[in-house]
Amino acid sequence: MELLQELGIDFKVLAINAAAFLLVLWLLNRFFFGPFAGFLADRKQRIEGQMTEAEQARQQAKEQQEQMLAQHEKLRGELAREADKQRETAREEARRIVEEANRQAQDRRRSADEALARETAETRRELRAETAGLATEIARKALARALGPDDRAASVEAAVRYVEQLADSGPGK
Repeated sequence: MELLQELGIDFKVLAINAAAFLLVLWLLNRFFFGPFAGFLADRKQRIEGQMTEAEQARQQAKEQQEQMLAQHEKLRGELAREADKQRETAREEARRIVEEANRQAQDRRRSADEALARETAETRRELRAETAGLATEIARKALARALGPDDRAASVEAAVRYVEQLADSGPGK
């Protein structure tokens, strides 16, 4: 103690200052550092929680992105298959339309051929009938000049019957 007195330090003042310092230290620790440390610990915990949540959200976003990419690829494949299906349907429809047009053209051609055949047959019949009439008339006139009156009538009638038979039973009948 003497040493402290030689230095000019009063023990009572030192003890009071030390007690005051310890009291201030205790008060600061109790009302400032304790709550501040708790606040910092809570903040650290919240930040770590938020970091964990952010990492989880990032991981979920990555998984969702991968799922969306997979779904996108799946939809792209389905779209390509649907487009191929539509193209094939269009090709089939075009083929069906062409076949129908060809069938209609063949039907029209067949109808035209049949009509032409009917007209040709009718023209031939008319031509035969006209030819038979002309032949009959020529035969009458030729026989009238060459035969006598009695022979003429019988010959003309026989020739007419023969020509009419030919006309009725011609090559087209």
